[in-house]
Amino acid sequence: MTDPLRTALESAVAGRYTVVRELGRGGMGAVYLANDLTLDRQVAIKVLPPELAVQPTLRERFVREAKLAASLSHPNIIHVHAVEEQGDLIAIVMHYVDGESLSERVARAGPFSPADCARLMQDVAWALGYAHGRGIVHRDVKPDNLMIERGTGRVQIMDFGIARQERASSLTEVGQSIGTPHYMSPEQAAAETVDGRSDLYSLGCVGFYAATGRTPFEAESAHKLLMQHLTAPAPAVETLRPEFPRGLSEVIAKALAKDPADRFATGEAMAEAIGALQLRAREVAPLLRLFYQQTAQSIQVILILVLVLSVFAGFVPRTDIAIYLLMYVLFGTVGLTIVTQSLERVRFVIRQGYTAPDVHAAITAMEEETATAREQLLGDPVERRRIARRKRVAVTGGFLGGLSIPWAISRVEDSSEAILPGGVLILVVAAALIGVSIAFWAMRPVRVSASQRLASRLWRSRLGAAIFARAQRRYARGAGRPAVPAGDSRA
Repeated sequence: MTDPLRTALESAVAGRYTVVRELGRGGMGAVYLANDLTLDRQVAIKVLPPELAVQPTLRERFVREAKLAASLSHPNIIHVHAVEEQGDLIAIVMHYVDGESLSERVARAGPFSPADCARLMQDVAWALGYAHGRGIVHRDVKPDNLMIERGTGRVQIMDFGIARQERASSLTEVGQSIGTPHYMSPEQAAAETVDGRSDLYSLGCVGFYAATGRTPFEAESAHKLLMQHLTAPAPAVETLRPEFPRGLSEVIAKALAKDPADRFATGEAMAEAIGALQLRAREVAPLLRLFYQQTAQSIQVILILVLVLSVFAGFVPRTDIAIYLLMYVLFGTVGLTIVTQSLERVRFVIRQGYTAPDVHAAITAMEEETATAREQLLGDPVERRRIARRKRVAVTGGFLGGLSIPWAISRVEDSSEAILPGGVLILVVAAALIGVSIAFWAMRPVRVSASQRLASRLWRSRLGAAIFARAQRRYARGAGRPAVPAGDSRA
């Protein structure tokens, strides 16, 4: 089916942009993904339909959105590149965020973890504080207007189209919404003058939604919702999620205060209050991440060597001294080389200014990352069903394969040679079932491997502390500086 709006857009931007597909559609038009032919980049183009573009008020609002967004330069605000006008068609060309909206994310994976919720709210608070400092109030902060970038998790605010809108009576008119009832501040609902604290109330509603998967107030009509914003106290997050950190719940509760004077004065103040809770995932230096991964890989190789050595020892006669000697020299040399290289990595880390406590903190942060990733993975209902199916296949396949092997061996040993091919086939099928079971069991979601656990224990143990202390002493002697105690951490 032909999309007349897309056809009109393609005609208006021909030669400069190539329209790829529609990204979304709402009361103020549609958004399309396009390729910028001049700069060779992907952009999003928001189009105001011609039937709305001919209305002076809506056209002015649409252009104002472009000007407001273009005047802001912040990593958490979507940047506007250009405004395209041709006849009755007007479009905004903006930065394309490869990701999903907050509402899509919660619908897909459920409520956020405390760390992710803190990051979301802090990033948005910083961005709102930046906009408010330039005299701009967003007035429509909601999950649909918060985009989460794929890969980085960075949050970006979009749609400044209703800033400075004044008439609350236009709430239900097409294209004239002054906000979204579920996320509207009491003063905005009452059509009073608003400032940046109104956006912070909306951010409190967004934080409540991210933490619980629902909005603070629910009602069957916009009028009843607005009355609740005006008069009803917001529920506490911990009433729905008892395990949620009390500090972050209190930040959300303060943002949801009815009186603007009882809220945070600025977005910066709110962001700093969230930062003081220290809930955001800690950043791990790439060098420390690599150090941990290489240690785990070295331990994994040593474990494999031990396993192979055990297998060899089971098959090689103990009387064959030459083979044993050759085998031990070979595996001993490999193991010693791995240990030597691992110690050299410790010395390199110390030369870069890191200490044992830095390694401990990095390992803890990476373990938290793994736990968060596992929680997000298991929060996806589709992935949960896939995991359950894989577990059933692993258990069933392993059980059937294990039962088949003794039976097949019995048939081979007790029957004539004529039935040997049948017994071999059973053994092959049993081996395949066991192989599939092992593979599916190994694909269990986001787990810390045995080698990673051993690497973590090594660097947190007395042995690990001793290795770092010795390396620090050697480095201090070579550099002619006082040694840093192994228990001290850099500022």
